Amino acid sequence: MNNLQSRFKPLFDPKSIAFIGASNTPQKWGYIVLKNLINGGYHGKIFPINPKEKQVLGIKAHSHIWDLPQIPDMAVIVIPAPAVPEVIAECVDKGVHAGLIIIAVCAEVGGDGEKFQKIIVEKAQKGNMILVGPNSNGIARPRTIFFLQMPSVFPEPGLIGIVSKSGNVAASLIRRSVKTGFGISCMISTGNEADLHCEDYFSYLGSDSETKVIISYVEGFRDGRRFFDAAKNVTTQKPMVMIKAGETDAGAEAAKSHTASLAGLEAACRGACRQVGITLVDNLEDLFNAGIGFLNQPIPRSNRTAILTTGGGWEVLAADASSRYGLDVVRLSHKTLAALDEILPSWWNPGNPVDMVADNIEGAMMKSVEVLLKDPEIDCIILLGITEFLESRPVFNKMSPETIEDHLMEINQQLASAFETLREMSHFYEKPVISATEIPFAVGDMEERIFYKLGKIGFALYKTPDTATKILSYLVSYGKYLNSIDSD
Repeated sequence: MNNLQSRFKPLFDPKSIAFIGASNTPQKWGYIVLKNLINGGYHGKIFPINPKEKQVLGIKAHSHIWDLPQIPDMAVIVIPAPAVPEVIAECVDKGVHAGLIIIAVCAEVGGDGEKFQKIIVEKAQKGNMILVGPNSNGIARPRTIFFLQMPSVFPEPGLIGIVSKSGNVAASLIRRSVKTGFGISCMISTGNEADLHCEDYFSYLGSDSETKVIISYVEGFRDGRRFFDAAKNVTTQKPMVMIKAGETDAGAEAAKSHTASLAGLEAACRGACRQVGITLVDNLEDLFNAGIGFLNQPIPRSNRTAILTTGGGWEVLAADASSRYGLDVVRLSHKTLAALDEILPSWWNPGNPVDMVADNIEGAMMKSVEVLLKDPEIDCIILLGITEFLESRPVFNKMSPETIEDHLMEINQQLASAFETLREMSHFYEKPVISATEIPFAVGDMEERIFYKLGKIGFALYKTPDTATKILSYLVSYGKYLNSIDSD
């Protein structure tokens, strides 16, 4: 374990927690966060601290941190702001080395807030105590069964690390991770960043073997040089996808009132982000979609793209999107066209996009993918439609509920097997295959359930050609950045 991982261990794998401000009142944060910690399955020791209660949520309460029988690994602080500095000092004296401050401490509303935060940080640093927040929505680490957070959502372990100044955005992202089956490695709602800044968390996740991709929402940087140096160290090892909010005057003002962030100089900021290999996106959907897109795909060497589809309209949309997003839909070689002639029906129209003309020749789609992967003039593939991987297409609205479940299980098994083969081929040839599809025979929530099952084993499916093409363009840009580093 390196020094950074050791320093952060009390935050993400604490064996004991002092919960200062624990409450039996369901409307209070001291109740909500503690209940989520318990319901999430935390197996360490919890020491609720509330001088007015004998028990909190069924756990013996203590009047003061000095009453605890041991030194806790971390402290959670959910008390009125004026009492925070004294509590921090007491935690330091007790020997606590990590703290999470849920409540706001006013820097986001001006006045003496900044001065107040400086006092807190000075007291913590004297005792080598690191702090998350104030104004944090919590932290989570599913692999250590640790959910110290406001939202009552408990994602499974995954490979995506989330760093967000906004607790609301962090909650949105972990809900997406639950709905899609991907899970997360870690979530940090950074809040006001009085002590630890986003670049500290980036560096931690950059050296974390359980995190493969970092997705982030930021509103500004207190130390731009430190931020970009940290990001550059991370992006040489793994992708970072980011929303940099507060770009408009209205957004910058909102960011200032939200987490006391310093937004501005946006053109320079965006340029610097690209120079250090950060993938910038504009909305939450792209942030999460890009994150899962990076998980199990090789990084392409160039933008030379082939499109394989089962129907004509989607290929046109994908070709148009490829032009918008800077992908080169290349002319196929005579050798590749001849190989496809051996697979596809005689009436297919040779070219790129490759239209399988809705044919259902057994194995044709997988064989066509491999032909395109073998072509040295192609570095990435957009695959539109996946139902050709199935042996049959059941009519669900004619089935009993029990039969539906049996068929869904069979479909999931067939698709999982097909995508395992795709993964093996794409990694063998070192070329990504990004897929978008609809499940035309699905009714109700069946499509989401199929996507979810594939997400559980790490496969990202998108719902439109535009989304798949945009995600591929992010992989291409990151590959270009890595190539520029290698050539230096």
